[in-house]
Amino acid sequence: MSTHSVIRIAKELADIQRGSDLSLAVACRDIDVRSVKAIIIGPPDTPYEFGFFDFSIKFGKEYPAKAPSVIATTTNGGRCRFNPNIYAQGKVCLSILG
Repeated sequence: MSTHSVIRIAKELADIQRGSDLSLAVACRDIDVRSVKAIIIGPPDTPYEFGFFDFSIKFGKEYPAKAPSVIATTTNGGRCRFNPNIYAQGKVCLSILG
């Protein structure tokens, strides 16, 4: 992975952690910023309200030119699908999310 990618990922994670949005949390081990865990709390007045949604994010060496791989881990073993952009196995379709 290029140094530029690692620096950018570390900066983006720090920006999120310093932010005021308490419905999003991210964490990684210092040894590997390419592997990130995230949790999103469902926003009020939506079907997702009070939900806790876990994600595993893997950044490749081509980041930011290539999107990271995002897997939703809150799928009840592949039996639950919360959104049409999140497959039952947890794969998140980023191409149509912008």
